[in-house]
Amino acid sequence: MAAINEAWSVLGNPARRREYDLTLVGPPAAEEPPFAAGAPPFREPRLNPLARYQDPPRFPWRLMGIMGLVGVGFVILGVATASEPTPPVVDNVLRPGDCVAIQPNGDAAEVLCTAPHDGTLVELVTGLARCPDGTAAHRDRQGMGTACVQLD
Repeated sequence: MAAINEAWSVLGNPARRREYDLTLVGPPAAEEPPFAAGAPPFREPRLNPLARYQDPPRFPWRLMGIMGLVGVGFVILGVATASEPTPPVVDNVLRPGDCVAIQPNGDAAEVLCTAPHDGTLVELVTGLARCPDGTAAHRDRQGMGTACVQLD
């Protein structure tokens, strides 16, 4: 260990290294070019912690690929396990666009558009408001106002 420390103290110091190289028999090593007159010796660049992109970060492509495959798997699983949408239900609250059936007493009641119906609700008016032209006025079955129905 002492010999290694002594060798490092000689080789690590540029001035002592130059003296050692002059004592060797033969030309200097090919990997070290001779210094120009008055030029400082070559020094290995040191790691600069403030230098930007000295060792640029790598993008995690493998992780992104795995996450993409997991996402595709979730989509395929969702499509495979999806069921038919539930059919619309009659909630007896009239809204514009609902299909209505006229009851024997003249009230307008909501029905499914796939079932037999008498018309489509255009507007539900309250108070003394009047239905627009081309629609028939019927009382809402729930008593919420006047249903303006466009008859089929």
